[in-house]
Amino acid sequence: MRILIIEDEVHLNDLLHDYLKEAYPSSVITQLFDGFIALKTITTETYDLVLLDVMLPHINGFDLLKKIKETKDVPVLMLSSLTDEESQLKGFEYKADDYITKPYSPKIVLKKIEAILSRYDKEPIHTQVYGILSYHFERYELFVNQEKIALNKKEWELMQLFLTNIGRVFSRDDLLNLIWGYDYYGFDRTVDTHIKRLRQKLGPASSYIKTIYKTGYQFEK
Repeated sequence: MRILIIEDEVHLNDLLHDYLKEAYPSSVITQLFDGFIALKTITTETYDLVLLDVMLPHINGFDLLKKIKETKDVPVLMLSSLTDEESQLKGFEYKADDYITKPYSPKIVLKKIEAILSRYDKEPIHTQVYGILSYHFERYELFVNQEKIALNKKEWELMQLFLTNIGRVFSRDDLLNLIWGYDYYGFDRTVDTHIKRLRQKLGPASSYIKTIYKTGYQFEK
């Protein structure tokens, strides 16, 4: 599951992060502290849940909520120090899935999240994790240290094959047949070139792909 926390108070942001990570250990959690940066981020990224403060720098939480709900089908839980009825009604008017006033109990927040996700019919865990890699096959998303990595079609197919066959050694012919097809009349260097580019994109996770001498490649077990 990918979670976005938008809260400008660092200690509250960190507190939410720690509780969520304990409740959903394999989740990928992004912490943001500024409304403008949050708007840019959520425009290009996909999340399963957003926790949103109201009093944010540059763009307030209500305006951000409105923009999120206009473009994304994602549950948003408002967390705000504004306890008046008008503010809470405004949050629901802008389609917040729930509104919790500060100070709040982290345990209550987790229960609210559980209820919200059940309404959206979402599984508690979407993202799978392997070391510093996290990935979501159905969304074609891959992250290294929570940073999204852009892969082309063949690179993604290679990663899917490796991640579903961890520890298995693939010859270059195996990879040519499985990824490019039996009717592909390419060369071993085709595989090597794609593996080289894939490793470059993976950065610190590139070491997971091992070269097996005179054989091919293995995703480390």
